[in-house]
Amino acid sequence: MLAIDFGARSIKAVQLSRTGGGYHLENFGIVLTPPDSILHGEIKDVAAVSQALAKMLRKKRIYERGSVIAITGQKVIVREITTPLMTEKELAEGIQWEAPKYVPYDLKESLLDAIKIEELEEKEGSKMMKVLLVAAPRSLVEQQISVLKNVKIQPKAVDIVANAQIRAFENYLSPVSSSEEDGTRIDIVLSIGASTTEITLIEGDRLKFTRTILKGGNDINKAIEKKFNIPFNEAEVLKRKIGLSLSEEKTEKVAEMEEIEETEEALGKVAEEKEEEVLTNKIEKVKKEKTEKENSEESLALANQKEIVDLINAGVYEIFNEVRKSLNYFKTQYQKVNYKRIILCGGMAQLPNLGQVLKKQFGITVVIANPLKGITVNEHEVDINHLDKYKSALATAIGLAKRER
Repeated sequence: MLAIDFGARSIKAVQLSRTGGGYHLENFGIVLTPPDSILHGEIKDVAAVSQALAKMLRKKRIYERGSVIAITGQKVIVREITTPLMTEKELAEGIQWEAPKYVPYDLKESLLDAIKIEELEEKEGSKMMKVLLVAAPRSLVEQQISVLKNVKIQPKAVDIVANAQIRAFENYLSPVSSSEEDGTRIDIVLSIGASTTEITLIEGDRLKFTRTILKGGNDINKAIEKKFNIPFNEAEVLKRKIGLSLSEEKTEKVAEMEEIEETEEALGKVAEEKEEEVLTNKIEKVKKEKTEKENSEESLALANQKEIVDLINAGVYEIFNEVRKSLNYFKTQYQKVNYKRIILCGGMAQLPNLGQVLKKQFGITVVIANPLKGITVNEHEVDINHLDKYKSALATAIGLAKRER
């Protein structure tokens, strides 16, 4: 199964196959999203995204012609509601009348789905059931389908990010509580991406709540960019080098730099030159420019470390505050909620010390989750080091590729 995840920072493609009771990673690809082409789950520039995706699929030799995709953003409504007991056919018709209570936009321009979760005990002579209502503007789906068609891929299914995360982290989820004293065990999947943060609350393997926060790593980059008048990509590198630590020791143990796409492209063009002398000279020039850039970034990081840390802290704590509001709200809806662990993922998961600070702030065990847990890898096609570097960002794509249909 091929799955494609369209993110504001990067576009990810994952190919999984079933192997007995498990999964095998056949191939994967990741490419930087063209600037300003995807924001808060909406594709703003279909042509640019199509071009980037096509280039990545060719480079990684991914030729599958059908894909699963996922929608996300504040316009995607996911609610657990209670309705009278109905058949599937009755539910499909009845949800059209129930949805306006929860969906704040025109249903004629929306896609609706309703999934029966469980039957409830009979109360006052009426049989009831719990239903998961999902609604989204039709345009969110059409944008992604347009990109797929441009690269000659057919959409196989459309899911929501929260469902993909449940499948991606099935090996980390707590069992449903069998004791009233233990309360309702809830796992928190916190996916901090470039432009959004997804918070998903799960009981067992069942989605209970999801919210999209319009804050992410790019907000921190922009603050650093503005403060020091440096390019956005340099701000990204500084953020990942310094993280949430003030100590010199942690600064020296910096995170590995993001690969610079411009350098790869420059080296790729050089490799196509036939003249060996030209080839050598151009490679040396690119290496020199990259070294000079790294030295400049290192000097800026050392000279302004405290100010950069303050900007990173401010951005991260804004996200934490929104997460706390969501957790407090959920507790008002259910009695005896017991938050068991935070499963941290997304492109920001590898930010130095984020997990430790998160645990200290919320008093909950934090796991920087590996969505590849239990998945074998095709080492003939997949660069293991490259995969390890980006595994946290692949969670949604991996969860999508695990779909049964």
